[in-house]
Amino acid sequence: MTLLNNKNNMMQDKDEILNTIAAMCQQEAKGYKTCDFLYQQQQQQQDECATTTASGPLNTMMVEDDNNNNSEVACDPIDVDCRTKMAAWCYQVVDFCKFHRETVAIAMNLLDRFVACSQSADAKAARSDRKVYQLAAMTALYTAVKIHEPEAMDPKLVSTLSRGTYTPAQVEAMERQLLTALTWRVNPPTAMAFVRQYMQLLAPILPRDEFVQTTIYDLTKFQTELAVSEYDFLEVHPSVVAFCSLLNSLESVGVIDATSLEAMAHVLSQAIGLQGDVSEIQMWLYQAVVQEPTAQTMFATAAASAASPVQTTSQLEKMARQQSSEFSPRSIAA
Repeated sequence: MTLLNNKNNMMQDKDEILNTIAAMCQQEAKGYKTCDFLYQQQQQQQDECATTTASGPLNTMMVEDDNNNNSEVACDPIDVDCRTKMAAWCYQVVDFCKFHRETVAIAMNLLDRFVACSQSADAKAARSDRKVYQLAAMTALYTAVKIHEPEAMDPKLVSTLSRGTYTPAQVEAMERQLLTALTWRVNPPTAMAFVRQYMQLLAPILPRDEFVQTTIYDLTKFQTELAVSEYDFLEVHPSVVAFCSLLNSLESVGVIDATSLEAMAHVLSQAIGLQGDVSEIQMWLYQAVVQEPTAQTMFATAAASAASPVQTTSQLEKMARQQSSEFSPRSIAA
């Protein structure tokens, strides 16, 4: 009777996990979907070509003031490098404050969705002005920390981190603009949220060695953090990033046979309704992570651990924190 009860409990747990994954997939595809906002920006600039001066520079627009007088206003639109630097800055801040690095994934989701809001004048300003974009990025992190961390950041701290570029009042005003544009949707499913569900789903067939499991988790986490900072992954769903990262980690530790790997991939692809070829995404993530010397060490150690378990700290976590680039928000306005 006990065996039957255990089997029924396992089936219930599996159904709950699958239902949770399905709900998260629905969220990422609708309310929390991100898109290529730089393409939108290019379209916007083309639409505004009619208002540019015929003899002026391309990055200058003619605007009217309250007295209907025309004047030239220089534009400094954002680019991929702006986003990359602000993502790196966010990681530096959460490392310094001892917050979870996953909070950066949430912050960047808020920022990317805000900037892509085509109907929002505030979002349009963020796309067209790097200083406004900086403020929006810092505010997105401030908001994500407030909601998802045990301790909130004071607006004065955000102002200090900006080296006085923005006042606490400006941060709070931008937060209102951001939340309004996002209709208060501030709980996006992250790639690591999917990873945790995947590993629970695969628990019966994962290696039982605790260090191997920790290594798989840390390698996967590191890959998802790389994806957060990469603009080309903006339109890749977190569920797919998690899928590719976890498969890379499972294969890289070298203790899982090909048949088991194939079975795991099938289970996960069925759970998220994966369609199409994701090998290019998987290969990019794999090549990015294997370039790190610490990752190579972990691969070898994890393989040896199957025969002789060892105790270790999260080496990739330390590596990621050490490699957080030191960017000031001012640097992208230069």
